Amino acid sequence: MKRPPTAPLDSCLRARAHPGALWLRGWTLVEMVVVIAVLGILAAVGTSMFSSVFQSYFASRDMTRSDGQARAAFERMTRELRQIRSATATDLNISTAGQLRFIDSDGNGVCFYRDAAKNRLMRSADGPATACGTTSAQPVSDFVAGLDFFYYSNDGKTTTATPASVYYITVRVNVQDNAVTDTLRATLHPRNFP
Repeated sequence: MKRPPTAPLDSCLRARAHPGALWLRGWTLVEMVVVIAVLGILAAVGTSMFSSVFQSYFASRDMTRSDGQARAAFERMTRELRQIRSATATDLNISTAGQLRFIDSDGNGVCFYRDAAKNRLMRSADGPATACGTTSAQPVSDFVAGLDFFYYSNDGKTTTATPASVYYITVRVNVQDNAVTDTLRATLHPRNFP
């Protein structure tokens, strides 16, 4: 014999009577709240992860840009320092650790210094006879948090304050963009020094 079709409610009741059987039912309020809470926690964790990824990306992008600019300026500065005309007081002024004034092999005055107000590496056409920044000062690089020059005699260890005994010049540039810092450092021997 044919059975009459059963209503959906009857099939749910039959499924409940058999443990482990799949049965259809609606969501309770407690289950909805739990699902919403779990989704909220997952969204919060995901948001914080994405936030840290974006912060890391922007910090590395800024540092790459500022570091590239500082490296180009650093290379230019060290290239020009190799062209100091002579290790005499008239061609080289080493009286200040944060700036260097000299006359290059073409007879041009050059001064490298840091503009502390704007955190810039500056270059001007001032030699030992004039103060840095007096003649045509130009920014070479931004993001420069520190600039130091160290002068060594020919043993490479002993520091000197006399231009005639300078054999090596060490340049240190600290680059800072946001909370990321980098230090560029080079020691060189100008070509015209004994």
